[in-house]
Amino acid sequence: MEIQPNSTTQATLSPPRKSAAISSDFETFLKMLTVQMQNQDPLNPIDSADYAVQLATFSGVEQQVRTNQILSDLSELLGGSGLGQAAQWIGKDVLAVAPASFVGDPLAIEIPAARRAESLALIVRDAGGAVVATGPVPPGATSIDWDGTDAYGNRLSEGLYRFSVRDAADASYEETPAAVYARVSEVRANEEGLVFALTGGIEVPFSEVTGVRAGV
Repeated sequence: MEIQPNSTTQATLSPPRKSAAISSDFETFLKMLTVQMQNQDPLNPIDSADYAVQLATFSGVEQQVRTNQILSDLSELLGGSGLGQAAQWIGKDVLAVAPASFVGDPLAIEIPAARRAESLALIVRDAGGAVVATGPVPPGATSIDWDGTDAYGNRLSEGLYRFSVRDAADASYEETPAAVYARVSEVRANEEGLVFALTGGIEVPFSEVTGVRAGV
């Protein structure tokens, strides 16, 4: 199994942020101003400077309410769940600990940060959980490319594979799951939040995605 270091730069995702709702009732302000004008003392009317300040305040409140409405409309257009924003990732590769679909092109595998300084071996399992390939991880590698071959260089069949790493000198050590980049084909929203549908039929919650890159 040939493994090559991968120098791809990982981009961290941030979950979509919801705009804070700002409640402003400028109609109440207008009513208060009107009542004040109707009930002012004719012999001692409101000072023109104070009146101008109140009008300016009213204008500012009105503009703020209009701005909030525009932002609310944009939020509805994009989707309150962040679906519209997440749609931009369709066709890109996201990083997550999940099975990946091998269709002939090398798969980019991220080495867990806690294990990068150790002497490691990559373990590849098929959809049934059987170990089908193993190979050394280059010292200090943060990510590697798996070319779809076993330890003897034989090409494996296309399908879903899962990856992990363990201590190369002692197979009894517990394995650590490794994340892999996979192409996003669809984005959906359910009661639990956003879900990415990846190549091969794998579904990954947005909360489990740790990186994104342009499709290669």
